[in-house]
Amino acid sequence: MIEWLVLGALALAGGASSSGSRSSSSGSRSTTSFDTGEYRRKKAADEAAWRAGWEHEVDRTRWIPQSVAHRIIETYPLPGADRTYFMTSIEKPAKLKELLAEFAAHNLQHLAERKAALKPFFDSVEKNPLTDEQMDACICFDDAVQIVAAAGSGKTSTMVAKAGYALHEGLVAPEQILVLAFNRDAAKELDARIQTRLAQFEGVDRITARTFSAFGLSLIGEATGRRPSLAPWVGSQTDEVAKIVEIVEDLRRSDPTFREDWDVFRTVYGRDLDRWSAPRDSANPSIVTTNGERVKSDEERIIANWLFHHGVSYEYERPYEYDTVTSRYGQYKPDFYYSDVRLYHEHFALNRKGMPPPHFEGDYLGERRWKQGLHEERGTDLFETTSHEIRSPGSFDRLRHELESRGLSLHHDPDRTGKGPPPPTISQLASTLRTFQQHVKGSGLTIAQIRAAIPVGSDDAYTARLTRFVDLYERISAEWEERLRAIECIDFDDMIVAAAEHLEAGYESPYTLILADEFQDSSRGRVRLLKALLKSRGHDARLCVVGDDWQGINRFAGADLSVMSHFKASFEHSTRVMLSTTFRCPAALSEAASAFVQANPRQISKTVVTTNEYDGPALVAYASETSEASTSLLRDHLDALRKQVASGALHGSNGHRPRVMVLGRYNRDRPADIGRWQRSHASAFDLEFRTVHASKGLEADYVMLVNLTEGLMGFPAKQTDDSVLDLAMPEPDPFPMSEERRLFYVALTRAKRQVRMYTTIGEPSRFLMELANGGHLRIRTTGGLLEPCPSCRSGHLKLIEGRNGTFQACSRSPSCRFKRNVAVRSGSRSAGNDRIEAPMEAGCRCPICGTGTLILRDSGPYDPFLGCSEYPRCRARARPLEAARV
Repeated sequence: MIEWLVLGALALAGGASSSGSRSSSSGSRSTTSFDTGEYRRKKAADEAAWRAGWEHEVDRTRWIPQSVAHRIIETYPLPGADRTYFMTSIEKPAKLKELLAEFAAHNLQHLAERKAALKPFFDSVEKNPLTDEQMDACICFDDAVQIVAAAGSGKTSTMVAKAGYALHEGLVAPEQILVLAFNRDAAKELDARIQTRLAQFEGVDRITARTFSAFGLSLIGEATGRRPSLAPWVGSQTDEVAKIVEIVEDLRRSDPTFREDWDVFRTVYGRDLDRWSAPRDSANPSIVTTNGERVKSDEERIIANWLFHHGVSYEYERPYEYDTVTSRYGQYKPDFYYSDVRLYHEHFALNRKGMPPPHFEGDYLGERRWKQGLHEERGTDLFETTSHEIRSPGSFDRLRHELESRGLSLHHDPDRTGKGPPPPTISQLASTLRTFQQHVKGSGLTIAQIRAAIPVGSDDAYTARLTRFVDLYERISAEWEERLRAIECIDFDDMIVAAAEHLEAGYESPYTLILADEFQDSSRGRVRLLKALLKSRGHDARLCVVGDDWQGINRFAGADLSVMSHFKASFEHSTRVMLSTTFRCPAALSEAASAFVQANPRQISKTVVTTNEYDGPALVAYASETSEASTSLLRDHLDALRKQVASGALHGSNGHRPRVMVLGRYNRDRPADIGRWQRSHASAFDLEFRTVHASKGLEADYVMLVNLTEGLMGFPAKQTDDSVLDLAMPEPDPFPMSEERRLFYVALTRAKRQVRMYTTIGEPSRFLMELANGGHLRIRTTGGLLEPCPSCRSGHLKLIEGRNGTFQACSRSPSCRFKRNVAVRSGSRSAGNDRIEAPMEAGCRCPICGTGTLILRDSGPYDPFLGCSEYPRCRARARPLEAARV
């Protein structure tokens, strides 16, 4: 394309010159002819000479990485010595694109040839023949290969086979292969599989398979000649927190300023605030101060606790000293009253622009003006604070000045006890500090970077708390590092960061093929180490990572999911390969789980297919009246499975003993009788309980997912991490409940046959309702089916007795305002019938009697209708929902 633009420009110039000659009166100018043939011959010669200069660097018997094309363009001047800078800047990208296309065509041919030639190897390197996608992943030897592996798609087999392929083709020596795993169990499994499946290759025992931390420790020893020791207090969360407590106590004794800062933080700022702009979750418990008052907001709690621990006598919402009752207003109760100085204190939920939260209803600013006018009219003193002030640094400076200027003496007492919940303990705050420290060190962050991460100008951020926390952390962290240096030891976080630093400083890695497992769990520190390993070998090293962003559930441990979705940003010359065939989940389960997790548009899109031919019901859900009834139902289902196994009606997959896994969001979800159940069913199947996090990488024939309810300790979990951790953690996915959604996907995809989910009628999980709304399952109750809300698709419909009759409303009210009238009237066909106004779905609980189920009935010449299963006791009738849609 550039060639023809140049030729066109030359021809245009020649044409213009000829035209000028003919129009000249002197006729003395001559035209210059352009020899196209000569130009083409010269261009071909230049091209051949250019290629001859670099062709020796390209091995066309193997895969050609993308970096080769980039290196050629940057190293070898483009053909033709007379090119201007402008022409070169235009032609370089075009030439690069041309080379990349040429090498891509070669790689496609190479891929097909190696698949055909090595079919016996790929059929036997693992227990089952590799799929076409797995072979692609093995043969592709680009600079960096990202394998996106669906759950149950054989990622471990692919990693082992890729190492085997590299040895088979002579691409690397065994000692040049490094396999890195996220945890010790995974590293052991990979090492065992490599030694077993690749035993035919000489020197296979020289392949290194380790965790990132263990590898980092060994590299530090090799780079320095002195293998460092771990500090005696690291490795145990209990011991690490105890060390933080020890440091805090020592600093409190030796540094009066630190003691005051720590004590104020613990008693006043120790607990976080809700987001200012978000309505408070109705499921959260009431807000109680240290002094025992029930207050209306977290900010009022903070103020009350500050007053209490500074010895200020106050009354919360004491009625105003004058009667204010009118037809419009009730008796006015100011937030705080300081009787010692006769001062009223109102706290207003206003941001820095003086505006209330968007979810506030009514004339909030008008009410403020009314209160201000009341005090002015009656001559009473009013002091005001706002949300913006309390959340900002110096949050209590004005209040302190106001009280002290009126004669009050304030002294902070951290040991004062009240009738309400006490402040966080030193151990509780030390645990948060240690978690924060692990994120900071694991990501290689500096104090300056942490301070820069504190939000400025945000209505939601509790900046006063964040600033104070970082101040304390800086002093505690410095003391932690000093104590490590004093005994010449390191901690786990140092292993990865220090190893990367040695590589960046010039230590040359011996590894040319690096395989990294569970890449979606990688922290910024791990990515830094991988990049340093590649760079230390120049152009020789190749990286292959395997992961699934759909299973990214470890942000709390520092995992940065963006390394999966933006892999090319970290590893420029990279190729993505998909493993989309699962050997685990049946089709119905795979389709439901895939649709559920891909509701988040940030997840990498893929279509998962399965080899599992199980065609029974893959997703079943049960809603009971109480959690106790739900546990009893689970017990009954386990008993039924045991009887099926005993009768020979049920076998495990692939002829193996059946395996049943009970999963919960938390350890507290563990059924109390699980031990007894394991003993009573031991003859029939293997049974275990795990948290969903602990189940990752495992599988079972049947998965029983318990306590699938809403609430703080439900699923999805509403109990969030302390917001201070966000200063050091990777950027969260903005999609609502994104990590909980991925965790639910992990739970679903552990099953080889069926997932059974257990909830309560009053609080079914929004995730469960979403599956029901998507048509993937129906939620069974003792009286029929639980009906999902057709509006928000995450709540369910509840029967409400209102002043004007019966109606259905969403369980997530007021967040969802869906309502449906089910008021009844006398039927015209037969006396005593209760006609339901709204169309209903067959199988739903009857909204009239509340116990029966609506069943489709045929009424002869009339249209079919839904009638209650409790007929004739209940004569409810309704149109079928499907008929209403027509």
